[in-house]
Amino acid sequence: MFVGTAAIFIGMLLLVVGSVSNLSQGASGGAVILIGPIPIIVGTGQNAFALVAIGAVLTLVMIAFFLILRKRRFG
Repeated sequence: MFVGTAAIFIGMLLLVVGSVSNLSQGASGGAVILIGPIPIIVGTGQNAFALVAIGAVLTLVMIAFFLILRKRRFG
């Protein structure tokens, strides 16, 4: 369990370092944050719309996947 937690932490740290180093090169970014049923969508750069759209689609797929597995387990 410790190794998994450490791997996740190191991966997130590498993503942050990579993102910060690309900011000076005009990089784009986007995110979809769900707080309950309310989505918060943010983005910056030229490709922000595409990145946010991909994030929203992936979020919907993961919610559907969760509901299907939940129904199968408790149904």
